[in-house]
Amino acid sequence: MDIRTIWEISRKEFYEHLKTKRFIIISSLYAIVFLVSVWILSHYSGMMALDFQTIISNTHSSASIFYAILPIALSFDLISGEQMKRSMYLLLSKPVEREEVVIGKILGVVMVICAIIIPVSTVGNLIAGIFRGFPGIDVIGRTYIYLVVVIFACTCYVTLSMLFSVISKTSGISLILSLIAGWFGLNMLYPIALMYTFLTGKFTEIPWYARILYAISPSNDLSVALNIISENSSSVEPISVPQSIVALTIFFITTFLLSVIFFRRKELV
Repeated sequence: MDIRTIWEISRKEFYEHLKTKRFIIISSLYAIVFLVSVWILSHYSGMMALDFQTIISNTHSSASIFYAILPIALSFDLISGEQMKRSMYLLLSKPVEREEVVIGKILGVVMVICAIIIPVSTVGNLIAGIFRGFPGIDVIGRTYIYLVVVIFACTCYVTLSMLFSVISKTSGISLILSLIAGWFGLNMLYPIALMYTFLTGKFTEIPWYARILYAISPSNDLSVALNIISENSSSVEPISVPQSIVALTIFFITTFLLSVIFFRRKELV
């Protein structure tokens, strides 16, 4: 693979996505929700006895839906959209490998996500710091470690949407699969497993298979990872923070490799 080719593809995706209406709308909504939430919590922090860590943690939680919606909205038509417009044929007519196309497009979308999430989160930290005082370097460091996990979880949704975009004939089908199966469906696996365990009368503790189904969802893993900020060691979540990171890594590797494999075998007709 040629690094320069991957970079050119990712750079092209980056600048194209910055100009799309869906990015402008969703990123603007995300910025509004995040900054308004952190301002409200910071403004009333004295009344509610909230510290910096709690404010930032709750703000990320309130804006967490965008960590799935934004990457899905930007990546559901990465392959199917270009195939429908027939621009994919022009791209592959050049000396470029299909693996380079997949990596370049994923990298381009992740760069766009970073371009909105990192600045908005930084401004949110400044607002909370102005109201509640700036904490130590260790606390600030944990907020940005969590931000890395957020970007990683977004990348997982990008690779998942890329997979659906590869196997779908149209962008509409890819979007439906990404939202219903990839986001909502994965989030529903854990409640269904708990309901099954309860109905069978075996609910003494959370079973192992329910924990696995919980970890399959990047949104659930991201929720657990919030404990990085708060240092909450008594979390009641089904899995631990290290387990959530491992689950995200497995999810990313699986969806990425499947995207590459299916795209290499895909017949563009």
